[in-house]
Parts: sequence; structure tokens; C-alpha cells
Amino acid sequence: MFSDKMKPDEVDNWKCVYETSIESEAGLVQAFLKDQGLECEVLSKKDSAYTVNFGDLSALFVYVPAEQADDALKALEEWKDGKIDYEGKGEPDEDEENGA
Repeated sequence: MFSDKMKPDEVDNWKCVYETSIESEAGLVQAFLKDQGLECEVLSKKDSAYTVNFGDLSALFVYVPAEQADDALKALEEWKDGKIDYEGKGEPDEDEENGA
């Protein structure tokens, strides 16, 4: 019963693209995706009877519309790899990195 990992709910026309148990992390991901021009919502499965923020008692899921899921997953992967696309410029060139 308790050994199964909590899974994101199936929501019509929405897809879960990120899972965490830390509220601030979910908020950062939500803000990042919105900054990338993507619609985004956080679904909290946090059990209010307990004051924990780990495991299944504090699951948070970040959802985007299904048609934006590929873009969201790509943006999150680039963010993780340090290749964030700022205003469509891609990775900074050498002059930008050197402060010129």
C-alpha cells in the first residue's frame, strides 16, 4: 500500500513535466517555465496533517498544457544543462562571457 510512489494525476490536456517535494523548487520551476512563455500550474499533494516536506507526504507536480509539454521538457533540460535560452539568443558567445 505505502510502497508505491505517488504518481501525478491524469489531467485532461495537461502533462506533468516536473516532480519534487520542495515547494520553493516547484515555484522556481513554475516561474522559469512561465518566463519561457509556457503556461504552467503546480498541483500540491502535500498532506496538511503532517509538517514534512519530503517523500509522498509532500509531493508537488508541475503541469503544462499537453501541447506545450515537449517545449517545457526541452527548456527544463537546457536549464539543467546550463544552456538557458535568454530572449532567443541561445548560449552566450565568447564576448558576452568575457564581459565585453
